Amino acid sequence: MNKLAVVLITKNQAWNIERLIESVLRSTAGVASSEVWLVDSASTDCTVELAKQYPVNILRLRPDLPLTPAAGRYVGYSYSQSQYVLFLDGDMELYPDWLEGAFHTMEDDSTVGAVTGDVIDCPIPAAEFRGPLKRTGNGEAMEVDRCGGAAMYRHAALEQTGTFNPYLCSDEEPELCLRLRCAGYRIIQLRHAIVNHYTEADNTLSGVMSRRRRRFYVGAGQVLRYHFGTILCWLYIKERGFAFIPAFALIAGIISLAWSAVIGQWSWFGYWCLMVIIVVVGDGVRKRSIYQTTVSLVKRLFIIEGTMIGLLKQSLSPKDYSVALDLIIKKKGNPRDSNRSQEARVG
Repeated sequence: MNKLAVVLITKNQAWNIERLIESVLRSTAGVASSEVWLVDSASTDCTVELAKQYPVNILRLRPDLPLTPAAGRYVGYSYSQSQYVLFLDGDMELYPDWLEGAFHTMEDDSTVGAVTGDVIDCPIPAAEFRGPLKRTGNGEAMEVDRCGGAAMYRHAALEQTGTFNPYLCSDEEPELCLRLRCAGYRIIQLRHAIVNHYTEADNTLSGVMSRRRRRFYVGAGQVLRYHFGTILCWLYIKERGFAFIPAFALIAGIISLAWSAVIGQWSWFGYWCLMVIIVVVGDGVRKRSIYQTTVSLVKRLFIIEGTMIGLLKQSLSPKDYSVALDLIIKKKGNPRDSNRSQEARVG
């Protein structure tokens, strides 16, 4: 078994794919045995064509599949054969010396199921940034509840608890970390930058709209439905309850409206409306910005919508996810050596 597998998930990220792959190849150059798997979710740009220049394995999912970031991780993991698996998103850039600390953390303590680091968010307009990478912390470790899209997992832990749920539209990392912790594993964050994350800020209307288009707000409701009635459900609500506050507030409004209609007194619904106004006005005073208040209100509405959609979605078993691939490319050799590729179709 190899020591490390790196799974990259992409969708229309030709603008960053070369930087991502080059950062991974630099960081893994000193690893005795490693493999890189790129799982592409039916990109319509030249992401795959650019990736073919490098010595990485490429899996391209068919567009008729349920395509989610979790699905890419699920498929990449199923092909990996390594002691540790590092997952990265297509809009990231791996820091060159993070892996050394992560290996030490994993090898020194068998109860560590996952290791992550500090994520440096960079705005999309800075996507062409090629300057020095930032440094954070001194590498000290602290135990956390969850990790994001950039993290390294112990293969044996994922074999025991199950890997990512490919049907989750979002929140797949907190859900997996919750299962790992319930199985007795620890999640460790190193105070050392793991990636630059090139993304649109979520405090803008365009950023909030983009997350809605990508069904970013649906995952929380799905997790609740998957684990309803179990200890995992209550632990998830306890730890991620802030995501459900808008939905709970809407439910309270519906109840107060119904109750007011039944008793013929509208004071209860009026109190609810007053509470909403106070919250919105208070948010505006705190932010001192009409625009940011509007963004916050729209985001809360989308969270309500997404949570309801997630609760109504059918909970399919991850084992039933059909891995239908258009293309598998297995490559060996030096970067940009495109003459050593092998292509095969998988039904």
